[in-house]
Amino acid sequence: MALELYFHPLSSYCWKALIALYETGVQFEPIQLDLQNPEHDALLRKLWPPRKFPVLKDTARDTVVPESTTIVEYLAQHYPGSSTLVPADPDKARQTRLRDRFFDLYVHNNMQKVVFDIFRPEGSKDPFGVDAARTDMRTALAAIEPHINAKPWLMGDDFSLADCAAAPAL
Repeated sequence: MALELYFHPLSSYCWKALIALYETGVQFEPIQLDLQNPEHDALLRKLWPPRKFPVLKDTARDTVVPESTTIVEYLAQHYPGSSTLVPADPDKARQTRLRDRFFDLYVHNNMQKVVFDIFRPEGSKDPFGVDAARTDMRTALAAIEPHINAKPWLMGDDFSLADCAAAPAL
């Protein structure tokens, strides 16, 4: 299979890439990583030295594509499927990318701060940071809510990169 997605099922950014793959119907091999396994850790380090996932490997094009947004853009460009993901119209594409960044930066990252704080050991929790993240997330959700309720998808009638970004955090 030409496409291999290296991921972890608890990573919400991995779900962003998985949603794009499933929505477009593009065939791929999911490769679940456990970074506690030294072989998996070494494999991810070789593919993408910062050791962050998801990472897409395209064996047909001899290309490694890290980071969820970049993976979705790559799929839209090289493996267009049943969903376009990034509109052809430049203005609509820019708005799609803005909403992708909006959900990643203002909703998704804050959601992760709240969730990951639960796993911190006693004495190293960050109540101030969690409160700030909750406040920022509420502000972001209030700002985007009219756009969510106005149309079937964030960019209108078509599923897009913006929806891939929004779904895991929502």
